[in-house]
Amino acid sequence: MKQLLFLSLLIVTFAAHAQDTSYLRTFNKVRINNTKTAMLVLGSWGTANLAAGLIGNSSAHGEAKYFHQMNAIWGVVNLGIATASYLGNRRLDPGQYNWQGSINEQHKIEKIFLVNGALDLAYMAGGLYMREHGKTKLFGTGYDRWKGYGNSLIFQGAFLLLFDGVNFMVHHSRGKGLFQHFNELQLTVAPGGIGMVYQW
Repeated sequence: MKQLLFLSLLIVTFAAHAQDTSYLRTFNKVRINNTKTAMLVLGSWGTANLAAGLIGNSSAHGEAKYFHQMNAIWGVVNLGIATASYLGNRRLDPGQYNWQGSINEQHKIEKIFLVNGALDLAYMAGGLYMREHGKTKLFGTGYDRWKGYGNSLIFQGAFLLLFDGVNFMVHHSRGKGLFQHFNELQLTVAPGGIGMVYQW
């Protein structure tokens, strides 16, 4: 009788493990693909800002020239971050994460976008300060530079806040499914033993 109970528990555990492994692989694959897609969006934004910024910097004058100049700088930074992150995510194997690893990676990606959102607000606040500081310069390149750079920081910060906010919500929403799935694992106590049962 004990042998039959052990064999039944072994079969249930094996089936649960196989389903969990499949679920985790799919979950992590979608998370990685979502991050790669986000980096393609950021890279496209960076490329567009670099191209438009270089054209504007060479053709515009006054405040607009500095606005485009700063946008080109942001384009280089965003393109660099997006490229490095995209290539890093391409090397990830979605099957390498167990439950704890999946949860850790989920917390990590959510935290990245949340912290970046706070930084975006700081960029916008810095841009507002620069624009207001520029108003104290009555004329000359100082006026134009401060206001142009300030407007660029506000513009870039607003886009990045939207970008990070949307990505945080996407990952956070999917993360709830992971934790709900995790909660469906139940510890059962039966005569003659203890086992982990997955309800499906």
